[in-house]
Amino acid sequence: MQYGGRMSSVIVKVVVVGIEGEANLGFIARLCRNFDVDELALVNPLINPWSEEVRRYAANGVVFIDSGKMKIYSSLDDALRDVGLAACTSAVINTDSSDILRKAIELEDFISTVPSYRSIAIVFGRESVGLTREEISKCHLLVHIAANPEYPVLNLSHAIGIVLYRLYKTLNKTSLLNYVDKVDERQLEILERYIDELAYATARDERHRQLFALTFKRLVRKSIASNQEAGLLITFIRRIARKLKLEENNNSTELNGVKICP
Repeated sequence: MQYGGRMSSVIVKVVVVGIEGEANLGFIARLCRNFDVDELALVNPLINPWSEEVRRYAANGVVFIDSGKMKIYSSLDDALRDVGLAACTSAVINTDSSDILRKAIELEDFISTVPSYRSIAIVFGRESVGLTREEISKCHLLVHIAANPEYPVLNLSHAIGIVLYRLYKTLNKTSLLNYVDKVDERQLEILERYIDELAYATARDERHRQLFALTFKRLVRKSIASNQEAGLLITFIRRIARKLKLEENNNSTELNGVKICP
């Protein structure tokens, strides 16, 4: 993103899964130009993204379309490859503690984490049914846009406009965070592998392993601000995981001269 002649170091990608309306896509392309988005990724669009109808609703946003910044992907995994932080949006959120996957954070809390990353993606679902649980699970965070609880469902392009406006305001501000050693995506991948290992060593069954890992990974994505923090946490979790594994191996060896298998 480039603002006021100054280049922001955060790459911003908007991802839309299964878009159904040409008018909405035109409006979204226009918004992407308004707020200088780096890429608009369309995953399995149900319309022709290059139609005259899309271009008509995009108005001067056709410059964004013609620039090559609007791209088509066959899977969400491909669209999110090499992205440091992926946040999905959903009108359906969990109000109790039973469904960790749908535990959402407020938009402002997500925005505050963005300057710590080199690249981010905001994922939006279909106009009719939104995102599936499987699609939500591919994102690091679930973001909630506050609205009237009696009718919280926003039009797709309106929701994108709100998020991009808040991002634009945040990234356009001069901040000491611009000079912080931003989190390297490879560091986060290593950290998440050790989190999986730790969850495997501590949880009693597969369901709890998944819950532990998901919760810890979301906590990490919301809080880590630098490579140094990521490196220290990797060392800490790795040592815990290895210690637990060593204790497990010791418990499976001899007890009073008899080998006890776990």
